[in-house]
Amino acid sequence: RDLKMCHPDWKSGEYWIDPNQGCNLDAIKVFCNMETGESCVYPIQPTVPQKVWYISKNPKEKQHVWFGESMEGGFQFEYGSTDSDPADVAIQLTFLRLMSTEASQNITYHCKNSVAYLDQKTGNLKKSLLLQGSNDIELRGEGNSRFTYVALEDGCTSHTGASGKTVIEYRTTKTSRLPIIDVAPLDIGAPDQE
Repeated sequence: RDLKMCHPDWKSGEYWIDPNQGCNLDAIKVFCNMETGESCVYPIQPTVPQKVWYISKNPKEKQHVWFGESMEGGFQFEYGSTDSDPADVAIQLTFLRLMSTEASQNITYHCKNSVAYLDQKTGNLKKSLLLQGSNDIELRGEGNSRFTYVALEDGCTSHTGASGKTVIEYRTTKTSRLPIIDVAPLDIGAPDQE
């Protein structure tokens, strides 16, 4: 926002910003959308391979399983760039949150035989993903509207054997909730589920 105000002729693109206004050696690289005034911070690993990540010992007993916390080879999502120190990114994100009035994030969930949001069979959201915000709050597909996300696209609604994707968006004025650091699917655990 400050770059846009000070340099209205600058174009959208990647810029180094220093929200804590300290030494510029701890600046972080973000994408600045000069049309909207948004600063976009990307995950260090933008994609996760689509594969079977978790096999349940009892597939009939469904429970949410955190990708970073419980799945072998899983990890929590980190943000910034590979050339930034993670401690610097954490500090800068804290200051960026404090200076922002709202935050939003999209998550794309690629699937095969795994419900991500709406279960076509039951017509409800009970199998929707759980998202963990950076302040450890759990965001859901249903429930209290302050803690719910919406699906912009929902291609993971049934077990057809085909791959699909669901795009989730969460918007909030409570900027401490973002970015998302973990995701927990419920409809997983069988060998044919990705």
